[in-house]
Amino acid sequence: MPTYSFTDQVLDQTTANLAGESIITIRRTIVRTDGAVINLVNETEAIVTENVLPIQDESYPVAGSGYSWAQYARARGYTLSLLQGGTAISADIRFSTRYVVNPNSTATVLYMLPAHTSYVTTARTMQIFRVAWTTNPPTTASNSSADIGGTSLTGADGSQSMQVGQVRVRLVAMQDASVTGMSAAAASLSSYGGTINSATFGGFPAYSLICEGVSLEKDPGTEFYSVTFEFLFDRYYHFSQVATVDADGRPRMTTGGALSEVKWQRLPRTATDFNNIFAGDLELKAMALDGWWL
Repeated sequence: MPTYSFTDQVLDQTTANLAGESIITIRRTIVRTDGAVINLVNETEAIVTENVLPIQDESYPVAGSGYSWAQYARARGYTLSLLQGGTAISADIRFSTRYVVNPNSTATVLYMLPAHTSYVTTARTMQIFRVAWTTNPPTTASNSSADIGGTSLTGADGSQSMQVGQVRVRLVAMQDASVTGMSAAAASLSSYGGTINSATFGGFPAYSLICEGVSLEKDPGTEFYSVTFEFLFDRYYHFSQVATVDADGRPRMTTGGALSEVKWQRLPRTATDFNNIFAGDLELKAMALDGWWL
């Protein structure tokens, strides 16, 4: 026969927006089945062992699915106080989750976790040897194979500096470790680091966006963690003007003393479709990249 029994009352429920935390607080009244006084300190472990109080991260007590986001809520802690001269305990138990219901859900309810993108404009300094070039930086995977044309610069070193516009893009998506563990996610996503986009991504043309790295960070005290992608867009598709050199390492010159050949060059990178990050989830992609539901 159980030593304890209880009754529940929902005190409050807060449904958050996509960036927030949805919370349910229930008040559980616990008594001993023999009516005896409860020693709050000495008996708490026994009450937990009998499943009258939840352990950390235990699921919200609902029967199966169909309870909106509440089915994903987990216990985050409780506050205990004695009632009725010690013959009862009042336990305020807090359950929470970061899942929300997608408002575009129809017959099938869709649940989502937060995702967003931020942008910072910046610039890089590029050394140029030609102005008014006739061949623009390539918009494909290949370096230029021919001279870019234009007018050679004069002066002591035959070059000058110019600023090339860039955009730093940070994509942050929350994940559930009970669905995909952090180590498994890290192993899978590590392949994106150092690659270049093979298809349009977030409005940025193919071969203009580099993934500089991916990081994963635990949300303390919960089953959630954030995956952060760091991207870099470049108006010149990350190309620079590079002078052709001879076998001795010196720039190849014309008889008139100008650089003989200048090409658009960049570091070789593996081309990857960054859209695969979303694994076909168009709703998540729209929220992360466009900032709104489809």
